[in-house]
Amino acid sequence: MSERNKILNLHFKDFVKSYKGVLKVDPKVNLSDFNTISTDSRTIKKDDVFLALKGDSFDGNKFANEAIAKGCKFFITEDKNIDKGGILVDSTTKFLENLASFLITKNKNIKIFGITGTNGKTTTKELLSSILSKKFKILSTKGNFNNLIGLPLTIMNLTNNHEALVLEMGTNSEGEIRRLANIARPQFATITNIGKGHTEKLKNEKTVFHEKKDITCFFNSDSIFSFNFDNRFLKDYFLEIECKKISFGIKNKADVSANNISTNYSEFDLCYNKKNIKINLMAPGVHNIYNCLCSASLSIMAGLELEQIKNGIEEFAGIDNRFKIIKLKNGNVIINDTYNANPNSMQSAIEMTSKIFSTKEKIAILGDMLELGDLAEDEHIKIGKEISDNGFKELYAYGDNSENYSINLKETTRFIKIVEHSQIIDFIDLDSITNTVILVKGSRGMRMEKIFDSLKI
Repeated sequence: MSERNKILNLHFKDFVKSYKGVLKVDPKVNLSDFNTISTDSRTIKKDDVFLALKGDSFDGNKFANEAIAKGCKFFITEDKNIDKGGILVDSTTKFLENLASFLITKNKNIKIFGITGTNGKTTTKELLSSILSKKFKILSTKGNFNNLIGLPLTIMNLTNNHEALVLEMGTNSEGEIRRLANIARPQFATITNIGKGHTEKLKNEKTVFHEKKDITCFFNSDSIFSFNFDNRFLKDYFLEIECKKISFGIKNKADVSANNISTNYSEFDLCYNKKNIKINLMAPGVHNIYNCLCSASLSIMAGLELEQIKNGIEEFAGIDNRFKIIKLKNGNVIINDTYNANPNSMQSAIEMTSKIFSTKEKIAILGDMLELGDLAEDEHIKIGKEISDNGFKELYAYGDNSENYSINLKETTRFIKIVEHSQIIDFIDLDSITNTVILVKGSRGMRMEKIFDSLKI
């Protein structure tokens, strides 16, 4: 049975009939009777539509029959050999993007928020969603559905009842943010920060900035952009772009700022328009204070009051695997920051661990930072120096760049390379140490969460 309240189900037939990329439709297909669109034959459910995407390393067309066997209503393919029982299109990728863009236009009153940046995208998205829910019925990106497949699939869940759409936009190569912005056409947008991430394809911070700023490429004079005034690229961009603007920052004077920050970064005063309101964070850290300021600035421009913003922030408990503080016995603490890593987020995690837990012994267990290209060796060496400079007594490293972490370590920091996650248990016995904080971090591909399995946490 169709989910009749979804814009997808209400307007899919109209889109198929008007979209020039449709080459053929099996007359037996009922374009108005299905649940939702799925791109994964492994998880597809009865009465879904299977969209067979094709990429460099996969071909969904091979699984169309499997999807039908699992009860899908019909499939969408670009393979002319399997057009019976489905819709044949020139490109399933373009079909997905254009369908999502078409559906966006069918909710005339919705406020659309776009969030990108090197770090903090997901946390800012969750904070903003928590705040906006105090006033609006919202739909937001789930998990890391922030790419050219995930973002359109998020839009598929849009209904006429939704009043705000919060979309995270990620990229690892040039042109992706422009395509995402073209689909969603956000009226509110922000770049949380610009740093060294995905430099294997984006090369350096300057090219990262030029890629990220494309989130505004379909802006007009009524669009709203939130600027991080503590980031040099974004502060300069303030003068370049023509739209409605609001700034946030801690170091530089901005419209939305944080004062009276506690030493453990769990409390601060949110300041806007000469008004202050005390904020208590369940997820401490200076990085999360920046995420709060960014979310607050967008919420202010959307018409929320400071009290609503406070309530939304204080209900946010953090995100799994992102600087999650886990208290253990004997005064020990372990920090799960295993979701991902780049030089900026790694440096921030090291500094926050040192500052928040200044009275504890410190241990780091680090995996490689991936997708850095020619910068990889130098950036790993720099992080090793950060470890020593912040007083860590031990560094355990896993991955091909492990040795680079050790090059600039001081003699006060013991270095051990591990070749498997499970090997960590040979060196760390949580029952025999006291008053120690352990930071665990690495890029997603390093699967550093396995360290917790090895330590039986």
